[in-house]
Amino acid sequence: MRYGKLAILEQRCRLLFWALFALLVALPFLGETMHGQAILSVVNVAVLLTAVAAVGRTRLAFIIAVMLVVPALVFRLLALRSGLPDHFALAYGFNALFYAFILASLMGYVFRLDLMSRDKLYGAVAAYILIAIFWAQLHGLIQYFYPGAYTLGGVPQALGITDLIYFSFTVLSTAGFGDIAPALIQSRYLTVLEMVVGVMFVAILIARLTGVYPIVDRRS
Repeated sequence: MRYGKLAILEQRCRLLFWALFALLVALPFLGETMHGQAILSVVNVAVLLTAVAAVGRTRLAFIIAVMLVVPALVFRLLALRSGLPDHFALAYGFNALFYAFILASLMGYVFRLDLMSRDKLYGAVAAYILIAIFWAQLHGLIQYFYPGAYTLGGVPQALGITDLIYFSFTVLSTAGFGDIAPALIQSRYLTVLEMVVGVMFVAILIARLTGVYPIVDRRS
């Protein structure tokens, strides 16, 4: 029993990765209906819980993650129920804070100077996905404070979370399809910052994997 629990704890980043993967697969098919939104909420809870588990390697980190995840989840549910822009803005804000903490903790673990494990590789991929989701929350906040910040097909409009995450991935990967575009100076420079972060993350990860950072076996 103890061994099984330890095995699960050693695969927390893998669980986070698969929860994020499930969210990305479900978003385009379930985001348009009420029942779909309910299912997405369950998947989102799984993502939040696995994220808390992934970084909760110390009691303090676990407590901080829980304190951030509760308002993020509450305001997300309120926003879906009420449809009010203020609730969506609060949801974006608290989700951004939560994902920022998760990312800081996760990348500290992934880039730590010791042996690169399989769990760390899952953590690196999960971190890349989380960066896109984190930035999607910031784009959501920008469009709340600056209406018309983004255009879809050339028409200014408020984007839903599905479109925001899609746009964030195109920016992070510098694919830039152009169907969604920043229209104001504030959203344009937020987009530039996301591009820089995406390039830096990939560069640092490659450097870590190819041994620019020395690998230290602490067991020797």
